[in-house]
Amino acid sequence: MIEIFELNIIKRAFIIVSVIAPLAPLFGVFLLIRRYAFLADTIAHVGFLAIALSLFLGINSLSVLIVLSIAVSVSVEQLRSKGRFPAEGSLSFFLYAGVAISVLFITFSHNTGSIMNILFGSLSTVTRQDVYLILAGALLCGAFLLRYHKNLLNLCIDEEIAHASGINTSKVKILFAVTVALSISISIKTMGALLIGSLMIIPPLTAMQICRSLRSTAVASIIFSLFSAYSGIFLSFYSGIPLGASISSILIALFLISFIIRLF
Repeated sequence: MIEIFELNIIKRAFIIVSVIAPLAPLFGVFLLIRRYAFLADTIAHVGFLAIALSLFLGINSLSVLIVLSIAVSVSVEQLRSKGRFPAEGSLSFFLYAGVAISVLFITFSHNTGSIMNILFGSLSTVTRQDVYLILAGALLCGAFLLRYHKNLLNLCIDEEIAHASGINTSKVKILFAVTVALSISISIKTMGALLIGSLMIIPPLTAMQICRSLRSTAVASIIFSLFSAYSGIFLSFYSGIPLGASISSILIALFLISFIIRLF
């Protein structure tokens, strides 16, 4: 058991999940309130495209991932706000476009061995530079939540009332789109494009089964997320299962347990 903590890759894993795991479900709470949970999957699939493009060009994938994810997230929010497309329509377009173009880049890069790492996450692909970018991104996301959580909650509950009360709803929505994309993009290389949404959405869903207030839901979401992330590291190390799949499996188990508890 002790030798696991002597490995640099495991130390890196604990550092990364310690900042990702608390942030992801907090954003997930607001996405669920806004009925916008599909955004997480859309940005994740755009992240798939960003990593595939990076492999094709041979450049740092996390930098491209952050820029492209933010650009798409803001575009989706702008289209949604202006009513040019239904929210589900714009989300679906970017999701399918991301997957299709990703396959093209991966095919032409002749690097198909990286597909599993992209889809399900791998700590072996996370560099020291990536860790610094992840920490910086997490700091920005945390600062946004501390500064705007009350405005964001009012916006999620009733946008018209929030605007009438003096909140700059356009600014808050754009900042939320940026930080959601940032929180997802810094997590993809660890969790994988297919499973990062589970870390963002399943913990709040689990907490909602047993909590009655928003604050208790947020706190419980963080606890469930951290427990699953830390446990997932051990499960991944000893079983060889990708980290994203390990964490998601534990999250699903916790949700099923909470659902059964609620039934009785």
